[in-house]
Amino acid sequence: MARPEKHMPTSLDEALAELKRDPANAVHARVEGMEVELRVVSQPPSSEMRLGDWMASAGPWQGETEDEILEILREGRRTGGSAEPPEMP
Repeated sequence: MARPEKHMPTSLDEALAELKRDPANAVHARVEGMEVELRVVSQPPSSEMRLGDWMASAGPWQGETEDEILEILREGRRTGGSAEPPEMP
């Protein structure tokens, strides 16, 4: 969320404190003449999760063939889709 410069933290400690209050939103700060952004990153999936469990967590299979899945992906790319995939539970 963009904020007026007068409200930007001026130290990393201030920015970190603000991020801890609201970890869902990145914090912009101006520190020593540089504009920096701090954000919380999600933890990678547990390496103990097996592939089948990870795939099952994505939801039920809808019965699409490989060709249908590839077409869905191609269509998403054609329409400009470049967003990160949704996070797995």
